[in-house]
Amino acid sequence: MKIPVIGIVGGVGPYAGLELNRKVFENTLTDGSDQSHLEVLLFSAGARVPDRTEYLLGREENNPAEGLYQALAALSAAGAEIAAIACNTAHSEKIIGPLKERISREGPKIELLDLIEETGAYIRQRFGSKTAAGLLATEGTLATGVYDRLSAERSGRIGLIMPEPEVSALVHRAIYDRDYGIKARSAPVSARARADCLRAVDHLAAKGARLVILGCTELPLALPERNIGDLPLIDPGEVVARALIHRVAPEKLKPES
Repeated sequence: MKIPVIGIVGGVGPYAGLELNRKVFENTLTDGSDQSHLEVLLFSAGARVPDRTEYLLGREENNPAEGLYQALAALSAAGAEIAAIACNTAHSEKIIGPLKERISREGPKIELLDLIEETGAYIRQRFGSKTAAGLLATEGTLATGVYDRLSAERSGRIGLIMPEPEVSALVHRAIYDRDYGIKARSAPVSARARADCLRAVDHLAAKGARLVILGCTELPLALPERNIGDLPLIDPGEVVARALIHRVAPEKLKPES
């Protein structure tokens, strides 16, 4: 039986799709040959997708859902049957809701995995519900409650610990600053951006977090560790990469290290 082709909407930010693609390959069991890898289509669609944070904060009038829809339609036309969007902030209900509705109403025929839902399922499975989870993210993600779905009683409550405003602003600058931010300097990340992110992790740990969700696809570039001390770092990009593999070829999913 032919294994379905995976699609990735990238370009949101610039390296996010590449990172998700890499994580799919890194989590795939192969025999060492090119031919044993999964087929993946990456569309780096940043030019057609307005900034998600700017939209959520009311500084951009065009909903990014339109550009994301175009990218998914293009991936479907190219042969992808299941896809994920390499952006946390795009999973705000104000963006992902209209996008899902349009896909359901008009097509294309492509299954879209929800990064937030997959992250919640992973945390509940590994750490149990009622886990105290710190959240690092853009100001748009925090201000509009993108991750609030994890606290829903019906799916097993995960308690979210938010950074104080001055720390969330520090993290936002570490992502967006045109001089030292991760979007501007991804390979390698600047020492200042990494230091600010480490400071934010320490801040959440002091507030009682038992794990920290890296709720922006840029953040794992600055914090590639799986743990800082005894504190697990949860990378939603890796979570959804593993979910994609499990959906199309579960026998090819590497055991979690």
